Amino acid sequence: MRVSVGKWTKHKLMMEDGRLSSFLPDTQYLNRSSLNTMLEKYNQIMVKPCFGYQGLGIIQISSLTDGNFELHIGHRKTIINGIEQIYDYLKENHFPSKRQRYIVQERIPLATINKNPFDFRVMVQRKKSSSEWAVTGKLAKVAANNFVITNAAKAILSVEDAIEKSLINNEKIKDIAAELEEVSLLIAQQLANSYTKKRVYGIDLGIDLDGKVWIIEANLTPAVSMFKFLNDGSYETINSYKRG
Repeated sequence: MRVSVGKWTKHKLMMEDGRLSSFLPDTQYLNRSSLNTMLEKYNQIMVKPCFGYQGLGIIQISSLTDGNFELHIGHRKTIINGIEQIYDYLKENHFPSKRQRYIVQERIPLATINKNPFDFRVMVQRKKSSSEWAVTGKLAKVAANNFVITNAAKAILSVEDAIEKSLINNEKIKDIAAELEEVSLLIAQQLANSYTKKRVYGIDLGIDLDGKVWIIEANLTPAVSMFKFLNDGSYETINSYKRG
């Protein structure tokens, strides 16, 4: 039986591995009740389409004062008054299809560079004749000005450069880089139980100001062109794995 490739399914599959659960943000399947519950529990949440791509349709909702909430979509912001009005507003203005499904997550407080959040893409691959997974590349993506997600990236950096430019304790650079690889390999091994023919994963991870690693997304058909910007040989390595 075919396993769904949606965000909700992948989240549940990763939650089954106790080694990964502590890296995952609190996540619920979106409906009116779960949206209200998450808004009451967290100051900021993210609403994401289960089958979105390139960050399209992702909405950040922040709790303000006096019962107001700010919806941040792309570079645009909208103020909604009253928690009960948010779901109806989203349904009317931002849910294009009744068939599309969404998840709601606590917002990961991503570390920033000059007030712009950044996260990491780690490529994990295996060759056709092997079940052994390997990290073939990793980089940092810095969000464009006024964006809350990094799909609109204004800079591509090495992992080490990004941490150095942030306010994170630089003494943790080697530990964080190693943990990013370790978590990514665990994700690939766990998801491989369900997506048995997949040979590549693009793992998106974040870190907060304390240096804690968070799982953002496991992409099953990741773009790789961004690795050209690093000139560290990873783009060539990734393509050699793709070929065989």
